[in-house]
Amino acid sequence: MGADKKTAEHYSESEARLRAVLDTAVEGIVIIDIAGRVQLFNKAAERIFGYGAQEAIGQNVSLLMSSPDRDTHDRSVADYLKTGKARIIGIGREVRGLRKDGRTFPMILAVSEIGVGDNRQFVGMVRDISERKRLEEALVMASENERMIIGQELHDTLSQQLTAIALMTRALEKRLGNSEPVARDAASNVAEMVRDAVNVAKRLAHGLFPTELERNGLAAALEELADNQASLFGKVCRYSGLRDRLGLPRPVDRNLYRIAQEAVSNAVKHSGAKHIDIVLEVSPAELKLIVQDDGCGLPQHQQPGKGMGLAIMKYRAGMINASLTISPGLRSGTVVTCRLPEWQKIGERKMS
Repeated sequence: MGADKKTAEHYSESEARLRAVLDTAVEGIVIIDIAGRVQLFNKAAERIFGYGAQEAIGQNVSLLMSSPDRDTHDRSVADYLKTGKARIIGIGREVRGLRKDGRTFPMILAVSEIGVGDNRQFVGMVRDISERKRLEEALVMASENERMIIGQELHDTLSQQLTAIALMTRALEKRLGNSEPVARDAASNVAEMVRDAVNVAKRLAHGLFPTELERNGLAAALEELADNQASLFGKVCRYSGLRDRLGLPRPVDRNLYRIAQEAVSNAVKHSGAKHIDIVLEVSPAELKLIVQDDGCGLPQHQQPGKGMGLAIMKYRAGMINASLTISPGLRSGTVVTCRLPEWQKIGERKMS
């Protein structure tokens, strides 16, 4: 009896120490059984999700996740239990959590499996990254505003000054007439060069500050992007797909446009592509933006610091709750695909 009492006291003390460790952890810790029912909910999880432990324990873990991440998580756990192939187990990934008050938020979720005998459970480590996302978004918006300012300066100031120079040069050409043929021809050449510079400045301005996006929406802006790339770089760049205006919120339009712009720029500058296709498709389930080229493709081992553009594309997709995949083309080149689920409801979502 004395040994049993000491053993019970030992387990009680161990459980208390474990509980103290879990409750002082900075990250949220949620333990679920194989049926998805919450078995443990630490203090950090209470702060993150807004539920008390007694409210969460016994409930299905789907209570804490929003669609479509909830559905993906459930399928992945079920597949793992059935096949043993890990898709989310042991991997940290970004998903959207769901607070008690109905607000969604970005979080990093890492899931691992524990087991004692036949009792299998899963431990979810949760980190709320809302503040980090807000800071990142502020940096992106600052960059976006800087682009707009430079674009407007190019369009409103530099282009006008160049146009004035072209007009003055044309006037000089007429004044010289036939009396100074060499000087007249030189003035004519200068006027042509300035006119070309005006066109380049305007195209660059449109790239930095896409007025077509503000006036007529994403589809029109993507078509203009294709036309400008073709005229600037001599590539075959085509737009196909949707022609109508979608009526998406401006930040969504802008981020989708910037993703396409970055993908096209990468194809032009780094892949040696001769043909680039921009496609915008919509269905009731999702909006899909595709940029495909016939270039050399992405390097297998990218050097550090060389993938900033790709990282920004992925971040922009995350800002609008979209997914981004970059994969090899069927024959050559690279395919960039951005998928925005439930796009028709996007205006109703809280973009936290």
